[in-house]
Amino acid sequence: MKKVLHVITNFAAVGGAEMMLSRLIQAQPDCQHYVVALMQINQTYHAALQQCAAHYALHWNGLNTLQSIFKLRKIIQDIQPDVIQGWMYHANVLTTLSTMGLKTKPPVFWGIHHSLASPKEESRSTKIALQLSRYLSSFASGIIYCAQSALQQHQAFGFRNPRQLVIPNGIELERFQFRSFSEHSPLVVGFAGRFHPAKGYAYLLETIVRLRGYPVRFKIAGRGANLDNPELHALLEQHQVDFNQIELLDQVEDMPNFYASLDLFLMTSITEGFPNVLVEAMASGVPCITTDVGDAGLIVADTGYVVPPRDATQMAASILQYLELSVQEKQQKQNNARSRIEENFTIQAIRQNYLHVWNIA
Repeated sequence: MKKVLHVITNFAAVGGAEMMLSRLIQAQPDCQHYVVALMQINQTYHAALQQCAAHYALHWNGLNTLQSIFKLRKIIQDIQPDVIQGWMYHANVLTTLSTMGLKTKPPVFWGIHHSLASPKEESRSTKIALQLSRYLSSFASGIIYCAQSALQQHQAFGFRNPRQLVIPNGIELERFQFRSFSEHSPLVVGFAGRFHPAKGYAYLLETIVRLRGYPVRFKIAGRGANLDNPELHALLEQHQVDFNQIELLDQVEDMPNFYASLDLFLMTSITEGFPNVLVEAMASGVPCITTDVGDAGLIVADTGYVVPPRDATQMAASILQYLELSVQEKQQKQNNARSRIEENFTIQAIRQNYLHVWNIA
């Protein structure tokens, strides 16, 4: 059984890279998996951790970087993995540094799960990691991006490696049950994303306001999507949002059930890499309206609506356009959304792609 060591920045947060790692581990029972989190590990990904031979948290905080590199180096020497897969910038960099000079050096693949639409807007820590990544990228055995747009952005930034490729995120299709169409009013439009400028909350609220008076209701999920959040509360008041139009759910644990309660899904992000929420909603048979960011347009294709970012007018118009469709047309959009995910974005297909790249299939 081949040994695969995954090194991730943090395995205690709910994010696209973390969820993809969890799914990949569970989809590859024929490999012996190990996980090293630079920062923390908790039970968010309990099922994946149970399948691992071992897992480690280095409690990295920036100040103990050198110590963390030596700890990681010792773990690699003890496990002797057949391949190492990095997940996110800091993990990629520290893994590469920790393997330098090893007598027996396993192949190290980098994983990029981040859009680089605006490097200047990244945090100071991420900017440092990006600069180091640009220099160290040629040392990796290969770089795997979750989105075509991310590959192009990072190449333009200066990532250099002869083997750069895209493996999109995949989902466990059976977790997302196809919901039978039912015509009812009001139309329930869902949104899922943490409270962050990149998720386009301002444009979401502007869209909601533009639909005042129409039979449309919004369910908003994501960390910070609650009235205890002073920034969101201020935005709601600024846009004069009718609280009867919205339901704030904060972070939702049972996302499949959330998608099953929707008629339509809206993503208003101003930057993304590979937005998992679109894949999950479509797998549930929920048509999507999305801004044209990252690989969102590639995911949705002609099954839904793709609009320019920061354009609440177009978002609202697309919702009204869907609202006016016949029952048969809405059913067809549901079927098309589910079929696109079945054909292109299942974890079974993705697992084989990783095994092929790692050359351990």
